[in-house]
Amino acid sequence: MVNSELRTLIDVDGTPVCNVSFDLSSVQLAAAAPVVDAVRVGRHRGHELSTDDVLALRELTGLADELHRLAEHGAHASIVLPLARFAALHDALGEWVQSAGERGWMREEDRERYPVIEALLEPMGELRGEALQAVLGAASQPSGA
Repeated sequence: MVNSELRTLIDVDGTPVCNVSFDLSSVQLAAAAPVVDAVRVGRHRGHELSTDDVLALRELTGLADELHRLAEHGAHASIVLPLARFAALHDALGEWVQSAGERGWMREEDRERYPVIEALLEPMGELRGEALQAVLGAASQPSGA
């Protein structure tokens, strides 16, 4: 993950909005897409879904679809995500790394993805923290400042 950037805007109603921009390599995209899919399926398989669960499932499905579309081209990509979607991505990747580590075994393709995904977690966590600070800082600014 390189070229990370925060784009903080103020919505029409005065609410701060933060978009997170970053570049992923073709290898990172190819690893992240099936990982988000696996987490999406694992979280929601066999459960009765509440409204919040359906919204979370929808968010992960959209994110997985977007990553798969980008990965299909086999090229690097610049990605711009709203903070909430970026947080969902970071959470999904972290959940997958944790569950893969706890299982004690991995399929061959997961063994190849694991170091790629694990290496993304720290810079994504830092960027997520910066984005949250930017939004919270913008929210505490008086209107018109």
